[in-house]
Amino acid sequence: MIVGRGLIASAFAKRFTPEEGVTIFASGVSNSSETCVAAFARESECLKQSIAQSSGIFVYFSTCSIGDHERQNSPYVQHKILMEKIVAQSPQFIIFRLPQVVGRTSNPYTLTNYIHEQIISDSQFQVWKHAWRNIIDVDDIVSIAEHMIREPHSAYINQIINIACPSSISILALVKTFESLMSKRARYSLIEQGDRYDIKVERAVEVANKLGIAFGADYVEKVIEKYYG
Repeated sequence: MIVGRGLIASAFAKRFTPEEGVTIFASGVSNSSETCVAAFARESECLKQSIAQSSGIFVYFSTCSIGDHERQNSPYVQHKILMEKIVAQSPQFIIFRLPQVVGRTSNPYTLTNYIHEQIISDSQFQVWKHAWRNIIDVDDIVSIAEHMIREPHSAYINQIINIACPSSISILALVKTFESLMSKRARYSLIEQGDRYDIKVERAVEVANKLGIAFGADYVEKVIEKYYG
């Protein structure tokens, strides 16, 4: 069963049928800057209902930002921590924490859609000089997660697992990647803010290697070109 209609839900719908006894919960708050209590409450209620109706493995998508000291006290991250606790009460669950996901979506709140739109519209925007973000292709998330979910006698059951790229990229470098791809200068001002944090991705990389997913030095560039070229 697929719960949701967004980027991640649509990607997983191609791999799992309702008869498989796996619930993919990919519905709820997608804007990491969200502060609306009602939006958080809607996801919470939908999550509880989905858990009550599910059987087999329950899969939930959380955020790697839980490990980001700069953002871990935000309403969005605190909400995700609470949702993880609810999911962890299920008999069989896997929680996948994700970074910045890139794919074909009209969602204006994704980091890459935002940067792309600012450059296209020739708008002035701010870039945090010291901020780094982790970028991953939604197709790679699906492949890695599917392998873990379908693993016989899965060692991933009742675990919280990061699915992310082994290396992050600075926001400034990401903007310059878009500039190069679009052959257009971005209009931005640098702000002395931001930080970087490590994401433990050993388990995801182990599976990625089995599947032939290459997280090379040009990974981010290839992902941006794939979806915005």
